[in-house]
Amino acid sequence: MEFLRPELQDRLMREHFEFKKLMEEHRSADERLRNLQNKARLSAQESMEEVELKKQKLRAKERIYQIVQEHNGTEH
Repeated sequence: MEFLRPELQDRLMREHFEFKKLMEEHRSADERLRNLQNKARLSAQESMEEVELKKQKLRAKERIYQIVQEHNGTEH
């Protein structure tokens, strides 16, 4: 994530439970999305899963951004 400095990410991964959980969710959804996108065709169920995974990634990224902003003491 472009807004997240590596040293801050490392620190938050160690010290902030919600941040760590969100990062893991984001990575997991991203990995599953890549698997789906590598398929030649998706079933209707897989297409719906793809949409839900994209939403999940976006929600996680938005909350991660909020946590980073809170940590930096800035408001967005």
